Amino acid sequence: MGGQYRLTLADGTKVWLNASSSITYPTIFSGDSRQVKITGEAYFEVAHNAALPFTVVSNGQQVKVLGTHFNVNAYADESATITTLLKGSVKVSADANTCILKPGQQASLAAIGHNNIKVTDADTDAAVAWKEGYFQFNQADVYQVMRQLARWYDIKVIYKNQSSTRKFQGAIQRDLRFSQVLRILEKSNMHFTVTGKEVTVMD
Repeated sequence: MGGQYRLTLADGTKVWLNASSSITYPTIFSGDSRQVKITGEAYFEVAHNAALPFTVVSNGQQVKVLGTHFNVNAYADESATITTLLKGSVKVSADANTCILKPGQQASLAAIGHNNIKVTDADTDAAVAWKEGYFQFNQADVYQVMRQLARWYDIKVIYKNQSSTRKFQGAIQRDLRFSQVLRILEKSNMHFTVTGKEVTVMD
């Protein structure tokens, strides 16, 4: 099963890391800024320090803050890097494009192109459900669902039908066994076969 980790940086900033995620940071922040790099997904509660801006670098974008609470989903196998703001203010930049988020908004940067940053209203509960111990699906397709499960349970997924249009809504606890999660999904008329660490989605 995948791990979820929490750490506190030297400046007092709290970071939660989702499964299959990593963070690179200095032991002590020096100079005129605080910069970290992430892969995967992380939630930040940044310690306020107006003199030392805090910057998160991921997948061709930078998120710059002073003190705030926000989530960055930057998994390499997702179609976009999504930054969701819960509290405070952040500036999201990619190349020459920049936007300022307000609480309750999210910025989406396409994985291919890295050109336009799209700002929309966010489902903040869904964005940080992982931090609270849930898989949250809001009209998610089967591929979005299985990517989350693959990271958390460290499994390989094969699709028998590559054109499924099935959508999922709701939440599932992340402390369940994988077999229990599959039984829940099977109530939506999905079918699976499991061989070791490999699961085949039949329809």
